[in-house]
Amino acid sequence: MNARPRKSPYKELPPYLVYDKSKKQYRLTLINGVRKLIGNNKSRAIAIAIEYNNRMRYKNIVSAETLIMESGGQKGEYVPFSSHIDHLIQRIFREEKLSERVKQGLLNDAMRAKEFFSNIPSVDIDLEHVNLYLKKYHENGSAEVQNRKVMFLKKIFSYAVDESIMMDNPATRKKLKKLDGKKRKRLSLEDFIRIKNHAPLWLKTAMEISLQTSQARLEVTRIKYSIKSPSYGESGCIWFDEPINGIYGHLYINRQKTKDKEAAHISIPIGEELKRIIDESRDQVLSPYIVHRMPEKANKQNKNVDHYTQVDASYLSKAFTAVRDTVGVMKNLPIEYRPTFHEIRALSAHLFEQQGINPQARMAHSDEKSTKVYTRNHIEWVEVPHAQIII
Repeated sequence: MNARPRKSPYKELPPYLVYDKSKKQYRLTLINGVRKLIGNNKSRAIAIAIEYNNRMRYKNIVSAETLIMESGGQKGEYVPFSSHIDHLIQRIFREEKLSERVKQGLLNDAMRAKEFFSNIPSVDIDLEHVNLYLKKYHENGSAEVQNRKVMFLKKIFSYAVDESIMMDNPATRKKLKKLDGKKRKRLSLEDFIRIKNHAPLWLKTAMEISLQTSQARLEVTRIKYSIKSPSYGESGCIWFDEPINGIYGHLYINRQKTKDKEAAHISIPIGEELKRIIDESRDQVLSPYIVHRMPEKANKQNKNVDHYTQVDASYLSKAFTAVRDTVGVMKNLPIEYRPTFHEIRALSAHLFEQQGINPQARMAHSDEKSTKVYTRNHIEWVEVPHAQIII
């Protein structure tokens, strides 16, 4: 049944506003049914009623705002956020220098985001949606994983705010989870041997060199069989014509992580163990690098290496992890707790300390001097004492 038409003096009143003659005031019916007196000033009462209806009854009241909303908004802020994600991701790719691995991770996150925000207008996204997103897709993820997903939302929302698709970035208000301290378990010598015994020659070589030099994966993959002279950015061996007191030459290493520090340039005497490892690394593959392998596919050369036989540091880590899991080292622990290739560096330091040898200079830690500092080609090199680990 149609509502009774208003009498002519009250035709101009907006919906839900009436004049109460007994109270001699205008009365507005709120959305919860409460009838609220709002004074006897007609113009003021009409203005209040229009504003209230537009904000609280916008779905039922036709206004410029509701028409803008129904058309998607001026910038698309009222359409589902999922419709903007592909465009925002492509903008991120254009404006940020990202590795292929990071790009693939963003694409995977974008797929989940498109599913979750398929019916949620961009302008309506708030902190509750962030929490629900994490609960739906990453409830059982580690603190580190959940924090990464918050940072993904924060990133993509920031681009949306920049384009006025969103007015606020609710992910910036999400409290990140506290991360544990050192998660990974140390690699024991016994587990090192188990992994080494099942590793292909090139990986075994990398592991043994890391153990003897206390160097990380990047430095290990850059060592050449022979170099003409010590220089910036090149690591490799310079051999004596004849061994001197059991030393066959020196291994010069530029440690990238501390390249601006004096101790970033270290010289390690090549004794019997290092020479054995280097000699045993030689195979039918012609390569300038001690740690080398023939690629399985003749694809385009990896941009992170300068020779097709050189091993990329990331591939080294993955190969170590694969062999570690194959032999079952710490298989009872979650993956994030199992030791990585980098833990060989800590094992090396521990074994040298057991021999009474301070490992800091060998590790290129700049807060500990060694026995000798000398200059070659205008570069100061820290020469560490001869020491080796026999296993």
